[in-house]
Amino acid sequence: MKILFVCTGNTCRSPMALGLARLYFPVEHELASAGIHAYTGDAVSRHASEALKEKGIDISRHRATQLIRDSVEHADLILTMTHAQQDLLTEAYPEFQDKIKQIGDWAGLRKEITDPWQGSLATYRQCAADIEEIIKAGVTRSL
Repeated sequence: MKILFVCTGNTCRSPMALGLARLYFPVEHELASAGIHAYTGDAVSRHASEALKEKGIDISRHRATQLIRDSVEHADLILTMTHAQQDLLTEAYPEFQDKIKQIGDWAGLRKEITDPWQGSLATYRQCAADIEEIIKAGVTRSL
């Protein structure tokens, strides 16, 4: 199964989701992340990297990737951080709407992941904790 985590710039939320997902999804799942408005090659946020490093996860080498049609087409499941992102992708790719889910809804928690961009390290830690809670719940629910 190919799972794609999507946020806005692919420097905070979706790279953190990708790093955390590797702890919970079976190894045969192919995991990736991308950003709707990413600048390809941008480095991951320092605080995002630090928040996950505290959990033993190294995402420091991550570089932003722009979401492209090919990625949407080949993913089996696309998990957005917010409902607005889900709506945007559903509008842009209506033929793939069945596999585009907001991550909190997918996990049965009805919770969005707000953007920690330019926030404090504490904000990023909370964002990582929220993402981890959702991924744990979603994996338990779906596998």
